[in-house]
Amino acid sequence: MRDAPTDITLKQAEGILAITWGDEALHRHSVRELRCECPCAGCVDERTGVRTLDVEAVPDNIGITNMELVGRYAVKLAFSDGHDTGIYSWDRLYQMQSVR
Repeated sequence: MRDAPTDITLKQAEGILAITWGDEALHRHSVRELRCECPCAGCVDERTGVRTLDVEAVPDNIGITNMELVGRYAVKLAFSDGHDTGIYSWDRLYQMQSVR
């Protein structure tokens, strides 16, 4: 299991969540991408693993309204569309493609 990041910064105006890791890697994630990749049971069928979220319905200008640490392994993100059940593990965030 990956250690917690050393810094998480929300750049709301840019639509970016910037994460700095212990190995000094900087990952920049689009807030919209994070919403579209939500791993919760409301967005992904628990039995089949098929994404059920209609990603076309996610607004381009979606924002993050709250971030909450979950133990030592993840962060829970709440989005401006009212969705707040996604828990993003450090492993998952580290493996996600960073935007340029």
